[in-house]
Amino acid sequence: MENKEKKQITKDDILSIVLSIVTILYFFYGFYFNENSAGAGPYDFELIWSNLQLFKEGIFVNLDNYNYNDSRTPLPYIIHALLNPFTENKLNFRYSVLIISLLVPILFFFSIKKKYLHVNNSLILLLTSILTLSPYFRTTSYWGLGENYGLIFLLSSYLIFSWIKKQDLNRINIKNSLLILSMCLFSSLCVYFDQKLVFVPILCLYLIYSIKANLYLKLSTVIYYIIFSLPLLYLIFLWENILPPSAASSRSVGQKLFLYHLGYCLTIIAFYVAPLLLISKSKFFNFKINFFSRKLLYVGILFLFYIIIILLFENFSTLPMLGKGIVHKLLALIIENSSMRLSFTLIAFFLSAIIVFEYFKNKIDIAFVFYFLILAIVTYPFQQEYLDPLIFLLAFTFFNTKLIINYKNTYFIFVYFLTFSIISKIYYNLTIV
Repeated sequence: MENKEKKQITKDDILSIVLSIVTILYFFYGFYFNENSAGAGPYDFELIWSNLQLFKEGIFVNLDNYNYNDSRTPLPYIIHALLNPFTENKLNFRYSVLIISLLVPILFFFSIKKKYLHVNNSLILLLTSILTLSPYFRTTSYWGLGENYGLIFLLSSYLIFSWIKKQDLNRINIKNSLLILSMCLFSSLCVYFDQKLVFVPILCLYLIYSIKANLYLKLSTVIYYIIFSLPLLYLIFLWENILPPSAASSRSVGQKLFLYHLGYCLTIIAFYVAPLLLISKSKFFNFKINFFSRKLLYVGILFLFYIIIILLFENFSTLPMLGKGIVHKLLALIIENSSMRLSFTLIAFFLSAIIVFEYFKNKIDIAFVFYFLILAIVTYPFQQEYLDPLIFLLAFTFFNTKLIINYKNTYFIFVYFLTFSIISKIYYNLTIV
């Protein structure tokens, strides 16, 4: 009986643990050597530090002036100014943000464990370590930036909802009420740390209303969200925009539609889901069989319509290098001729559209895609960091596409994102003087 209960440690277990440890050490290595693998880390840090000093001088700073130079709400600065004892110098502040950022992989570990009950801990640890290869997660962690705060509460919201699903919500008790309150609070905080995460509370509200629950609990969810939205509504009234004045002015918010961004957004999403498509339950074999399906026909018609619009109303040759993701940067480096680069760009848009709409089957997941596409059209500049590592985290949490998680597939994903991490570091080392 004892021998049956003991689980034998395999070579894959050992290898995955070794790879995880090396990857985690590589993550800390990046901090000590001031790695800048996303392009603007040190520059953005100076803006963050300047904003922090503003709030250390007075919490109730005049937020509608141009001295506050950030695209997000002031909540992170208020918390740091009031509660973080390590803001007396730049290095200690960076250390503190690094430690806070470690909550993301920790919560990610437990999120995967919640969703994929059959996967063992060594394999989940390796999957979690892949997150630390993200150039944008690394740069945010190293240079005191704020993107990781929203990811912490996104994963917390997922975990809380996972617990809520297991409760009998037809009963009104303190436990159920506290879980609902916690989910509403944590998902609302996502927006205060990063406005583009506004879909998180909307999704959580939808999920609560999609399961069997007492009417009182459902109504209390709506009331909580209304209450938690009031400070943001006040800021929008104060700023006359979803962004602070300086950010709204520099990013041309509400002034223009950036049609090419829709295609580039598809290439960014496709970049992250392409390796996951190969290990999804639908399998790549089925993808090849359905290549000439009705879905492809619809994608082709929409794509043709999109090409006509952007060629009529946009000038490709004048597009700036800033943002737009890995495909834009690679083609700009490889192909000098503007017309030829446009052709390859349009091909990349089309292939990306096929990959994205093949990967996302569920209506909720498709709604995510359309949300990101709309966001891309109205956002300037639209950068890959807006979706990295967000798409990767969502793929293992809120997205409904089931993945086949085993050692072979995880090694493949590991190599894929390790390659991207190295290429990104080399690219910015060569292009930033």
